[in-house]
Amino acid sequence: MYDIIIFGGGLAGMTIAHEVIKRGLKVLLVEKDTDFGGMVRSNIEHNSIPSEHSWRGYAPFYKNSFQIMKEIPSPAAASDSTVFDNLGIPIDFHILYDDPKGYKPDLTIMDKLILIYLGMLYLVSDERRHLYYSYKVEPYLKEHLSSSGYDWIINFTAGPGYGMNKSDVSMGHLLHFMIISRIHKERHTHTHDNDIGTYVHRSDDRYDPWHVMNGPTSDVWIEPWVNYLQGKGVDFMNNTELVKLNYETNTISSAEVNNQGSKKLLRATNYVVATNPYNTVNIFKNSNMNDLYNTFKLVTNNTTSKQISFRLGLDMDITYPVDNIAFVMNDSEFNITWYPQEKHWKTKPPIKSLWSGTIIDFETPGKLYNKSAEFLTKEELKEEIIHQLLRSKSFQRLIHDNNGFYLTKDDISYSEIWYEWEFSNGKQEQVNKKWVNNTYNEQFRPSQGTDYTNMFLSGAHTKTSINIWSMEGAIESGKITANLILDKLNERPIRYYKHEDPWLILAIQRLDNILYNANLPNISILLLLLCAIMITRIVYYIYKNKKKLRISALKKYI
Repeated sequence: MYDIIIFGGGLAGMTIAHEVIKRGLKVLLVEKDTDFGGMVRSNIEHNSIPSEHSWRGYAPFYKNSFQIMKEIPSPAAASDSTVFDNLGIPIDFHILYDDPKGYKPDLTIMDKLILIYLGMLYLVSDERRHLYYSYKVEPYLKEHLSSSGYDWIINFTAGPGYGMNKSDVSMGHLLHFMIISRIHKERHTHTHDNDIGTYVHRSDDRYDPWHVMNGPTSDVWIEPWVNYLQGKGVDFMNNTELVKLNYETNTISSAEVNNQGSKKLLRATNYVVATNPYNTVNIFKNSNMNDLYNTFKLVTNNTTSKQISFRLGLDMDITYPVDNIAFVMNDSEFNITWYPQEKHWKTKPPIKSLWSGTIIDFETPGKLYNKSAEFLTKEELKEEIIHQLLRSKSFQRLIHDNNGFYLTKDDISYSEIWYEWEFSNGKQEQVNKKWVNNTYNEQFRPSQGTDYTNMFLSGAHTKTSINIWSMEGAIESGKITANLILDKLNERPIRYYKHEDPWLILAIQRLDNILYNANLPNISILLLLLCAIMITRIVYYIYKNKKKLRISALKKYI
């Protein structure tokens, strides 16, 4: 019998297996789909062109993710290389407009002051932080920032950068991610077998550069990881869906699964549910676990994130200002973000130019069909994407400045939408729905432990210190779950990185808790008022005593 059965072969489930196998435990990893990796996996289309669930950016503060990658051998590279070495050089983001504007976004001085002020309010808060997660940030920033500042934060950072639904993202989630980006970056040396050679990813880089992989994600990360875990003794079972958990009092006795139409019972000492939260709702409903069912109903309510992934191909080489480039289409109704994969990948795709992108805005109608992405067929969706990309005059100017020609629709020889999206009953639906943080679900996110003595939860939808639905969140949750299991089995815990505030900030937060419980303003506001009073008194003193100060200064030279 297994020590642990993990249901869900995404990043969280694979992380748990990765960590507990180090302690010699017998592990089974169960996945309902054919391939492992969850929403991080890639796919090969019938014409051998690679496709991705969504193109993935790896932030400089993904410390738990990097630690995992450094432990996975990369068989396609040198003998001492790891998956970590499959990360490319940092992305150079450009923002594109319908008008022929510049390629780089920026904030005004006032925008920066407002964001610094908001960030300080959030940073020194603790118990009052829940207030920042209760209201949407987009209307506030639209009112208080400049138009370019709003574009930077909402159209460039929140949706395309962080993968959030920009219309539903809370002030807390946005500020938390921005603060983590500053506090938890690290400097690391990265070796590449291209012209760049070795580079240092500096912690003070202005634009918080992110990485992408140097090939299809499944090829350069997930498949090597599966092979590594199998070599360590982890058993894998795919095409097997968890349907129901059986229990007695507060202990799970068995798990009922559907394996390609055949029902089976699986038994273990411990069970982990690391499945997509939308599937988890049904699992707990079938299991008559009412408390967990109600929790996950609240977690998934008003939470569906419909971000569609696409690929466009061209039978021509295209030159860009830099090879490690990526784009955000600011004026696109779909807020499209994309990058040329052939410029980042070590192994080139079987087409000269392959653009991989994601539709971020699912609500705004496009101008070609006057419909939002949700209500377009796949063919209409492809046409609308191409239209929004090619109408950008700043993009066309970039292409012309670097190639001497402009692109037309006829130059697009290949187009594809991620295979899990299907047009059904008049709208686009995804087989595996994406969950993301927003104002509706933060207060209901569960921890990894449960009231059942041998059942645990995991996934980026559970509580973590990074607190954002992300690859780092999934991997951190997996490490937390692994430690809960190891503690129960009296095994030595594994180490993981907690995205915690520095000790000085934690001390200020404790003071702010006192103020909050006394119904007083944020400590930052009080400090600003104190500074304003002191500056006013100094200015007043100088004004009142300027004659004496001049005489006193004059005496020094007599």
